[in-house]
Amino acid sequence: MNIITPIFPCRSLDELIDFYRVLGFEATYHQKSPNPYAILEKGWLRLDFYGIKQHVPNQCYHTCYILTDEADELYEAFTNALRSHYGKLPTRGLPRISEIRDKKFGVREFMFSDVAGNCIRIGRKIAIQEEETYSKEVEAASKRLSLALDFAYKSEDEEDELEKVSAVLDKAIEKDKDHHCRNLYKVMILRADLAIAQGDPAKAVLLLERVRNSPYIQSRLDKFNTELQRVTDLEQKIDDHRLTP
Repeated sequence: MNIITPIFPCRSLDELIDFYRVLGFEATYHQKSPNPYAILEKGWLRLDFYGIKQHVPNQCYHTCYILTDEADELYEAFTNALRSHYGKLPTRGLPRISEIRDKKFGVREFMFSDVAGNCIRIGRKIAIQEEETYSKEVEAASKRLSLALDFAYKSEDEEDELEKVSAVLDKAIEKDKDHHCRNLYKVMILRADLAIAQGDPAKAVLLLERVRNSPYIQSRLDKFNTELQRVTDLEQKIDDHRLTP
């Protein structure tokens, strides 16, 4: 048997254990002293943690990648648990979880950052993305939009890059707004998320309405479940902001 177990830092084991219990993990071992240590397990999945008072969650760069055929099931379980616990899906700050994305290099993946700032990436291998058959004009647009998405994904967590990323996405949407393809709606959804972060819910609402009411998507609802769930999550986030004094 060959096993690799990641061991992550945290400032408070109790806080960390509470968070992972929300995700369905069980603390199978918890040592409080002299060296704080815990083992958290969910089925075959095991993550170990040690406590260190000097740990700064917002300056944490610890990460690991978990490759599993159960990536979609884990994503659904984690997002449902987080929505139930927080009343919304946390997508910024700590903790947070990304959307699940099909990558060009043949992996479908998502990531979540826990309350200690540790980043866990979970994915499964897929066939290289099989896109719908597009006309040459739409295919070219899809490739341009893909480049905009790649740029945004690499920069979206950098607060000082939000304006630049937003400008790139705005330009991409304007250029290819009439070229209906999956990447166009991915760009719109991501731009809506950034608009919320920038304090512009009105823009986010307009973008999300365009996605939800698109005849292209309405005729392919079974193929856009992930995107439409993301729209719902962002609409909930907007409502939460409106209710906050």
